[in-house]
Amino acid sequence: MHVNRLALAALPVTAVAVAMACYSEPVYPGDQVLGSFRFEARLDAARTTCDASVPDFAQLNDAGVFLFEGTFSRDTDAGTGFFTVQGYSRDAGYEGQVATSTLKAVAPRASCGTGCEDSSIEETLRVTLFSDSQARSLSRDCRQFDGGIPDGSVPGPTENGYDVSLACGSLTDVFLPGTRNCNCQPSTCTTVYTVQGERRD
Repeated sequence: MHVNRLALAALPVTAVAVAMACYSEPVYPGDQVLGSFRFEARLDAARTTCDASVPDFAQLNDAGVFLFEGTFSRDTDAGTGFFTVQGYSRDAGYEGQVATSTLKAVAPRASCGTGCEDSSIEETLRVTLFSDSQARSLSRDCRQFDGGIPDGSVPGPTENGYDVSLACGSLTDVFLPGTRNCNCQPSTCTTVYTVQGERRD
């Protein structure tokens, strides 16, 4: 979301979720692609302190969600990981079945007033990746995920690619005030979404 307000070098998910312009097929960094997903993000009102009705903080469709796609990959030799959205890659860390990607980017917002400099978003995507058999144990529904690892095989490489078919977790955007000429209202707030990612072929 907020497509025209951020430098394209590093973008939060919420900055590119509606950027549907044509781009060349990305080459994912690293030597192992874990999977590409279609994500549905739903506002978690209980954990959100921003006013989600203000476009600065959330832009939801009529169903109260926003949709985005992303791909997890990693370099097995270097121990580094990546999350790629609309052709832009950002760092990601993997611990067990949990993938975490945090990015901070400048994000001007109208609620800070004209002339405000360097207001920003710090975004964290944190999801647990499930194999196909684990996803079946959850009926492919993240609402069935209680934080424990369900029955099924552990995700891993197979002859048909990496066995990951479902991603469940959260997306958190912390909106931070700028450094000069700012009257951000509120100065800092947080928008939190629950996310479910279905693997796409």
